[in-house]
Amino acid sequence: MSGGAGRRTGPRLAAVSCAQFPDQYDDWPLLRSALAELGVDATTAVWNDPAVEWTTFDLVLANGAWDNIHHVDEFLGWVDGVASSGVPVRNTPATLRWNIDKHYLKELERAGVPTVPTVWAEPGATPAKAAAEADAATPPFPEGELVVKPSVSGGGYRTARYQAHEHEAARRHVRELNEAGRTAMVQPYEPRVDTEGEAALVFVGGRCTHALHKEPMIRRGAGPLEHLIDNQVVTGTTATAAQLDVAALALAVAEELVGPTSYARVDLVESRERGPAVLELELLDPVLFFTHHPDGAAAARALARELAGVLDLG
Repeated sequence: MSGGAGRRTGPRLAAVSCAQFPDQYDDWPLLRSALAELGVDATTAVWNDPAVEWTTFDLVLANGAWDNIHHVDEFLGWVDGVASSGVPVRNTPATLRWNIDKHYLKELERAGVPTVPTVWAEPGATPAKAAAEADAATPPFPEGELVVKPSVSGGGYRTARYQAHEHEAARRHVRELNEAGRTAMVQPYEPRVDTEGEAALVFVGGRCTHALHKEPMIRRGAGPLEHLIDNQVVTGTTATAAQLDVAALALAVAEELVGPTSYARVDLVESRERGPAVLELELLDPVLFFTHHPDGAAAARALARELAGVLDLG
């Protein structure tokens, strides 16, 4: 455990972290300070550290277990175990379970949320079979540039971009993921990302608090890597009305399916045909980029108030 728990002065909150980043990200000091102002004694704790006694906390904030993609069953078992012990978890176990696999995009699409078209290549199925079983509105294998990634991933894990003449390499990537027991996602690469980047809209308690501009992270010719965080460049921005509408719709659909959220980030790209489209809806462990936006400190205080509400502190 880390983060300076100190002497207990109020309700205790554990912000979940992982062994590689035990004190989370740059956002943590802002959130910890905002919680302290509300009388919440907050610390970080590594989710799979056997020395942590989770029942000593009044609330667990499950937004920093960034290695969970490599320990899915163990992580979900831990979440259920904490919840069954009577300690509230936010976001809720149902939300975390639903969001850990990007198959959730299918449910968003069925509900009318604009999403990036995706072909799903399940383990044991060839890309041709996946294409044959795909929705008729989804291209079987996108023409031109495309992206291949696993459905359970984070931080760009094993994500790669392929040009039109590299589709055989893309198929090898799909096969490698399938052989490792992972579902592969094949998506067209939206060329506007190279000139306009991505948008990330952060929500606290169902309300958008701030928006970010993300420079393109997936570089041509790099192949699948363990992560793409080194390529990440993020700055504050103002969301357009269209982006707000799509992001709010995606979150509303998710909350209808799995219940209210305390935090969320919706990553969007501009598509040629439909305008903003959801690339990812992050309800599990998104970085909320408080330190990257002029309104970030206010957003951190909003999240602190949201969590204080769960603790029934008014």
